[in-house]
Amino acid sequence: MRTLKLVFVLAAVLALGYGVAAPWITVYQIREAADNRDGRALAEHVEFDSVRQSLKDQLNARMLRELGDDIRQNPLAALGAAFANVVVDGLVDTYVTPAGIEQLMRGETPAPGIPRSEPPPAGNGNDTGKPGPERRKPFSDAAMGYRSLNHFVVTMTDDSGKQAEFILSRRGLGWKLTAIVLPLD
Repeated sequence: MRTLKLVFVLAAVLALGYGVAAPWITVYQIREAADNRDGRALAEHVEFDSVRQSLKDQLNARMLRELGDDIRQNPLAALGAAFANVVVDGLVDTYVTPAGIEQLMRGETPAPGIPRSEPPPAGNGNDTGKPGPERRKPFSDAAMGYRSLNHFVVTMTDDSGKQAEFILSRRGLGWKLTAIVLPLD
């Protein structure tokens, strides 16, 4: 009977430990997949539809905020804003790919194009084969922590000091990247 209690206590401690450590494990897996440019492994940890929608909402709100008074005073500005929403949606759909998310995790601006599936040449970290500056590792110097019981945030600061947040949400026993919050300006 005493052994059975010990097994239950040990199982409970292990389950609690995994529950607390799970988002850090997921961030590590995302970081490794991005660093190895393994789009398939990265896609296992990202809800692309949620990430795309979060970015579309932010960019459309920013655009409406910037157009503010123009929309009320000029009917053509409202038409332009509606057209701009379509453009924003298309751009987000083009940029939010495993390669684009990898670039954001490095603190870089995503570039459209065909994502590469092979890692960069060893030693220099760039695509040209020539010596150059090392590429920043995904989530290097990131701050991480729980925002709530079901949300975990990884905050990346780029070279200009702007911060982007990568929000992971609990999905059953696992965690997935569900939103990216861009800097305000």
